[in-house]
Amino acid sequence: MNRDINLELKEQFTPVFFRLHDALQKQSYEQLLSENKLLRICDEIDGQLKELIKSLQPFRKIKAEEYPALIEAHLNGTDISDYGVWVYYPWLNTIVHILDEEEFVEVRTNRNRYKITREEQELLRSKKIGVIGLSVGQSIALTLAMERTCGELRLADFDTAELSNLNRIRTGVHNLGLRKTVIAAREILELDPYLKVSIFNEGLTKDNIDTFFTGNGKLDIVIEVCDGLDVKILSRYKARELCIPVVMDTNDRGMLDVERFDLEPDRAILHGLAGDLDPDKLQSLTNEDKIPYILQMVGADDISTRLKASMIEVEQTINTWPQLASSVTLGGAITTDVCRRILLDQYRESGRYYVDIDRIVSDNTIEEKKVEAENSIPYKPLTLADVKQRAENYKGDFAERKLLNKQQIDALTHAASIAPSAGNNQPWKWYVHDSVFYLYHDKSRSFTWGDFNEIGAYEGLGTAIENVNLKAEELNLSAEIDLLPVEGDSQFIATIYFKDNPSPSPMLQELSLNMAKRHTNRRNGERVPLEADFYNGMEKVMTTIPGVCIQFVNDEEKLAVLAEVISACDRLRLLDERGHKGFFEEVRWSSEDAAKSGDGIDIALADVSASEVAGFKMATDWEAISLLSDWDKGRAFQKMSRKSVAAASGMGLVLMQSFDYFNFINVGRAVQRGWIYANMHDVSVHPMLSPVFFFNMLKHGDKGIMSDSMREELIHIREKYERVFDLSEGKAELFLIKLAKAPEAKGRSHRLPFDQVFYID
Repeated sequence: MNRDINLELKEQFTPVFFRLHDALQKQSYEQLLSENKLLRICDEIDGQLKELIKSLQPFRKIKAEEYPALIEAHLNGTDISDYGVWVYYPWLNTIVHILDEEEFVEVRTNRNRYKITREEQELLRSKKIGVIGLSVGQSIALTLAMERTCGELRLADFDTAELSNLNRIRTGVHNLGLRKTVIAAREILELDPYLKVSIFNEGLTKDNIDTFFTGNGKLDIVIEVCDGLDVKILSRYKARELCIPVVMDTNDRGMLDVERFDLEPDRAILHGLAGDLDPDKLQSLTNEDKIPYILQMVGADDISTRLKASMIEVEQTINTWPQLASSVTLGGAITTDVCRRILLDQYRESGRYYVDIDRIVSDNTIEEKKVEAENSIPYKPLTLADVKQRAENYKGDFAERKLLNKQQIDALTHAASIAPSAGNNQPWKWYVHDSVFYLYHDKSRSFTWGDFNEIGAYEGLGTAIENVNLKAEELNLSAEIDLLPVEGDSQFIATIYFKDNPSPSPMLQELSLNMAKRHTNRRNGERVPLEADFYNGMEKVMTTIPGVCIQFVNDEEKLAVLAEVISACDRLRLLDERGHKGFFEEVRWSSEDAAKSGDGIDIALADVSASEVAGFKMATDWEAISLLSDWDKGRAFQKMSRKSVAAASGMGLVLMQSFDYFNFINVGRAVQRGWIYANMHDVSVHPMLSPVFFFNMLKHGDKGIMSDSMREELIHIREKYERVFDLSEGKAELFLIKLAKAPEAKGRSHRLPFDQVFYID
């Protein structure tokens, strides 16, 4: 029985009124007093009467000794104990003596004038406001009640108060476990028992939406501050149908959103940011599918730096995005102010507004962070004049060359153009003159801190050389390749001329015939073991380039270690300002952007979900990422790499005898051969190069090239790496490649326009 009473009390939020001039109510009041010996009685009616008299006579200064007579005259014979109303709050076990409604409202709103006139206050008293969501919404509802911006409030939320809510919800620990609706309603009615408050303990649903919007009269404003995308959309469609304005506060950067469906009944939901999303479509979306829509609606580019950083840490080191009491309280003030002006027809616009305290109140001396010098590109793009002059100045002996026809030149240049490169940056310029191919490194296209010592760039140049070499074999030609022909000119990579080849290599011809099949596949499937014959065949093909050595790993435990190594290196790259800049310069956010630029990595080709893409877009803000770096966070950036390696059949590390540009180029040639071979056998290939760049940076780079903390972490990561591969001979580690049985790639990387890459005389 006691349990039932306690349960009923937990749900109770409406006070009981006793007007003692009514005989039945007086009898009930006296019965309450007699039965409840622990009842707390608060009787400050004398002070309220003084305030009432003072408010009615603002033109005179009333002396303290005058009040008793003035109060007696006002009571006009009524016993002061019977005057007004006794209000019983069961959950407080307290009864309070207050003025009756008209006088109570007169005194309580007296200090509003003339920011709000008496006539305006009376108009507001007739208004009805609905609040959906009572974390941010509690502060709004209480502020509306304090200012008496309306006469009726409808509160919707399905949740109960938890300890973690108390950083922003104004309530006490004694209310933990109570419904948020009940807590808010109680506090409002403890403040003003004459306000009409109704609660919707299931939140806003399809079953109760009509009652919420139109029961006991149509709402005048809807305030939507809930987390659920479904409710955000559903409530707006209903508001638009009923021509009710919607106000939303996000408690970040003081952002307030106003949609005047009362004035613009055909207005697009959420200013069009919801796209074609409607309540019916929402049913088919998973929570992860909803994230991009939510970020688009709140304007992910415009949220605060700390919120961006925090959202990247959701489900990593925090459970959900943060909310602060200061921001929530500010939201209560801004929302109340705007709602009042809407109701009084003092504001008629729709829009999105920011009251960003961090920017309004800030140190004027703080300058925006500058990208470090290493991020600037010290090279200009190579022009036709540049490459032509270098070729003319070069005194090579090409007397034995075969003069090529147009078809042969076209075939060879096309082969060069489809070669892979780090980040698809295509760091080459080709000059073809008198049947000689001159290859140059256009450093303006590849210069980045992350590509230590230009390893990736030179390997890409090597793949382009190898494609020309393979195509020559297919055309019964031999390619005579002279690498780095001019000492001291690091941009002059190679000269290639051709001879007739009466005995072309069948193996190389087969690779050439399958060259067009080669592509990067970043999609993930299930881990499928590969036969030993495949690994042996791939090794045989790659080691036809002199000096190349490759170690394969396909043991699950070692692959798990590699997943941690690679993902940690990928994270470190993004947490360094220079690496962050280089990474995002490679990303193309849409297939249209990729096609237009002709380079970079089309994110649509990667195996990432829409929510992960949204997360990466937030990560473009270096200031947010710098916070993660300062906090030693950012483990979310390891998720994609872990997922990729988890789907790997095996990984291969390519090594050479020494760390120099010749070997970088030759590794690129070997990798291209192995890559085509793998794709011929329906094995997908995905380079994963961050460990190669970082470990060589650790070994060969200057001490100042990275922070001490990064160096320490890389040393620790390196120890794990050395347990996977045999590195005892001290060879140069130059390429790391993932092999997998993956679903078909979604497409291929784009290429730069031909005339931007090839100059043909």
